[in-house]
Amino acid sequence: MKKITLLFIAVASSGLLFGQAAKKVIVEDETGTWCGYCPRGRTVSEDIENTYPNAITIANHNGGSDTYQNTYTQNLDNAMNAYGYPGGMVDRYFFSGQTYVCMVTSVWKSKTANRLLSTTPVSVVVSSSYDIGSRLLSVTVKANFVANAAGDMRISCVLEEDSIVNTSDPQENYMGNGCSSPDPSSPWYNYPCQISNYIQRDVVRANLAPDFGTAGVIPASVTSGQNFSQSYTYTLPSSWDANHMSIVGFVSYYNTSVNSRSILNAAKVYLQNTLTSVHENAELNSIEVKQNIPNPFKNSTALRFTLNTTDNVSIKVYNAFGQVVNDLIDSKLVPGEHTFYWAGDDNDGNTVAGGAYYYTISTSTQQITKPMVFVGQ
Repeated sequence: MKKITLLFIAVASSGLLFGQAAKKVIVEDETGTWCGYCPRGRTVSEDIENTYPNAITIANHNGGSDTYQNTYTQNLDNAMNAYGYPGGMVDRYFFSGQTYVCMVTSVWKSKTANRLLSTTPVSVVVSSSYDIGSRLLSVTVKANFVANAAGDMRISCVLEEDSIVNTSDPQENYMGNGCSSPDPSSPWYNYPCQISNYIQRDVVRANLAPDFGTAGVIPASVTSGQNFSQSYTYTLPSSWDANHMSIVGFVSYYNTSVNSRSILNAAKVYLQNTLTSVHENAELNSIEVKQNIPNPFKNSTALRFTLNTTDNVSIKVYNAFGQVVNDLIDSKLVPGEHTFYWAGDDNDGNTVAGGAYYYTISTSTQQITKPMVFVGQ
């Protein structure tokens, strides 16, 4: 039986200095195929994805005869979604001035920007392996604490599938020309009232943990430097396309009040980008990345790694929003020790603002991310 290993590790940072980790935000679109206003939620989610690379969008389907609803999405919506459809939760955070955790589409983007600027004591790492014969998926979600934290903190892991088309369950669209609530300003105005070839995005297919996370893994009081992990297994149904699947792991608070169940941090792995055949005696770790030195730095810092095989290597520097600020290299390198330098500049040669950054070094089989702090010049 041939085994496929997902060598990519999704990192919400290994933990930045000063007790912070790079923040990723989960935006949950509460939706349904029966909901004629719900394409609006998809439009907003895609805009957030395109604007903020560190935002992770999720579509929780519920209600009516929706093909994509499941026990988890039903239970989640019944507990959290007092607003209606399309409703949205940003990190399941209860924002000041809001009536519910779930909110109207017009504020999703601004609330996402707000949460991206927040600090978090934990980074999240997702690693996994997938057996293509049995379709058995094994996942480990690791929580690395870079600051002290307290409370009932739980690990969660959901599977989502993207780009699904099901003509037997068309998407309702009230906003189209001639439909019940035509809206010429909507991007859905020129679509029919029932969209049979509608492409469903980021659909939550399964939850591998209990509804609000696995309890008891993370103690009620955590000190900086402690790490905790939880493993899950799941067999993918044959009707799901593994090439369009992704895994989202996250750490969240739990409380009897739904207004106190916010998500601390998250990470996401795209299976379609990380499936790599592994043969016996193959070298799994094609690259070993060391922490940059100095760190923090003022003028320049050395990004060091060891390449074990000839491979194409790219190095990208990201800001705290997950936006690329500098594409340092993208070329084929020979095995051996390599060092490249970043001088705190962007792709146009302009000096960036001081603050938290992280760099990703990628080969054809691996992608490793590490944090760094630029104190400015």
